[in-house]
Amino acid sequence: MSALRILHVAPYFENAWAYGGIPRVVSAQVHALAAAGHQVTVATSDVRDAAGRIGIAGGPPSSRFVPRVERTADGIEVRVFPNVSNAIAYRWQFYVPLGFARALRTSVSQYDVAHLHACHNLLTAAAAKRLRRAGVPYVVQPNGTARRIEGRLAAKRVFDVLFERDVLPNASRIIAVTEWERRQLESDAGRNGRSKVAVVPNPLAPVPSCPPPERGAFRRRYGLTDGPLLMYLGMLSPRKQPDVLARAAAALKREDVQLVFAGNDMGAARQARKAVSRLGLDARTRFTGLVTGPSRYLALADADIVVYPSRDEAFGLVPLEALQAGTPVIVCNDSGCGEIVSAIGGGLLVPPGDAAALSSAIAEMLADLPRWRAGAARAGAEASRRFHPDTVAAQLETVYREAIARR
Repeated sequence: MSALRILHVAPYFENAWAYGGIPRVVSAQVHALAAAGHQVTVATSDVRDAAGRIGIAGGPPSSRFVPRVERTADGIEVRVFPNVSNAIAYRWQFYVPLGFARALRTSVSQYDVAHLHACHNLLTAAAAKRLRRAGVPYVVQPNGTARRIEGRLAAKRVFDVLFERDVLPNASRIIAVTEWERRQLESDAGRNGRSKVAVVPNPLAPVPSCPPPERGAFRRRYGLTDGPLLMYLGMLSPRKQPDVLARAAAALKREDVQLVFAGNDMGAARQARKAVSRLGLDARTRFTGLVTGPSRYLALADADIVVYPSRDEAFGLVPLEALQAGTPVIVCNDSGCGEIVSAIGGGLLVPPGDAAALSSAIAEMLADLPRWRAGAARAGAEASRRFHPDTVAAQLETVYREAIARR
């Protein structure tokens, strides 16, 4: 089949670790599509965190006011638009990339199909409008953001009314990353929109091929002992419920259990710290801040159990990365993340917000860690195979060609 000209639009891209899994999903998708021979362009903002801006393709941070175009080593064109305020973007998830709408007006018709990432942002809304006018089909991948489930709910409601109410209805296809999200999207879309939803999982990047340092390096860096280590890795946001882990750990009544919260503050760090202090866990708890790149695998491999108590989690990259590192996981049973762990093994499921159930699950794992580690290694190998970026790219290509045909 002929190569496609594909535009990916996302508020954030490579190295924007502070924004969670979506930047990594976009990165893995576009590099796999480029490897398959397609012509890929990414339009994104330069957000990195609340204060910093990033450079793409190894370049320096972009100019504060001038968009620029870069090209990655595998030929992906990356169009970087400076965001007006990265502090506002970080706290409010409100992105205003300078020059973005103007650039779309002059270039959008050159693409065969577009892939829009995440909802409730100006890039997706503006791109959908321009693509529709140019007659270019587009697919939308909400990745759990279609519903207003966390943070600034009133602001999101106003934004949707003003800018985004037509984005999903006019999409050629809507991508769900799990069956759980498919059911959710079909329920919201109604009878006329159900045929649009296709299930394509998120890609899971292979474990870095370079040999990691000896196990224990992460523990030594943060002054941790060889005792049982429970780890939460990810953004500290209210929906992720990191404080539930603190309450579950305290309920174990074990002085040798240690806690690590590895992630940037997105509104729940204070609550988690208060819970740790109130429960008398300060001496054996570490808050590391954001962990990026291969260091994530070192942290995950040094944990005995990775606990991901997030509710409404459409996919959940962190638990799968933990399984790749051979570490068993505990996740919630209300969402796509639990659906995946239930299917491939390597972990336990608990109700969201139930600290007592979580504590019991932790105790069960700690009682037989070698068996759980062996199961996690098998599940990690299955996850690496099932969600390999090349496999996902082939599924995306099918969705793209269906979108083009529907036009």
